[in-house]
Amino acid sequence: MKKNYLANEIIRLIDSLSKLPGIGNVTASRLALYLMKKPSQLSMEIARSIVEAKKSVRTCETCNDFIFNNECDCYSGSRNSDILCVVENSIDLISIEKSEGYNGQYHVLQGLLSISQGVNPKDLKIDKLVARVKKEDFKEVILATDPTSDGEFTAQFIHEKIKDYCPLITRIAIGIPIGSEVNYTDKNTLAKSLIDRRKVS
Repeated sequence: MKKNYLANEIIRLIDSLSKLPGIGNVTASRLALYLMKKPSQLSMEIARSIVEAKKSVRTCETCNDFIFNNECDCYSGSRNSDILCVVENSIDLISIEKSEGYNGQYHVLQGLLSISQGVNPKDLKIDKLVARVKKEDFKEVILATDPTSDGEFTAQFIHEKIKDYCPLITRIAIGIPIGSEVNYTDKNTLAKSLIDRRKVS
């Protein structure tokens, strides 16, 4: 019979933390032991913050982003209503906003399709996105998911679902970052930048 060297309560804490994305068993163990050696006030503060966020924050019925007090920027008349940008999560939305290069509407998936992680179209409410594209008559939809295998798979899946309802569906450009040098760019990024080349105007 395998011996448990940690208290059952700590083992349960490690198991709970390991369910978070990007947190494996080793990292979860370190976090659990760190919390145990710190004053209880820290653990209580974290727990309280989680509970308060879950109580106060809702999901916008239109764009699927997290909102507070039922107020969402997607209802603002100052944004371009002809274009929709589809992103994985709120952090990506904030990054695009900080670029100051986009002023259209957003749709937040809150994840990516993933066979390995068992994430399916229902989990991301992709039917809700399709219905929105049908209803709002966008002139362009930008698919701005990450250039990972899951990101590309998600973008392709969405494209197939909405291609009959929008005249222009685009994918964010991927290539050499501004300020970098060609000889220091990895071969996959360089190959993608050549595929996505554009005419000089």
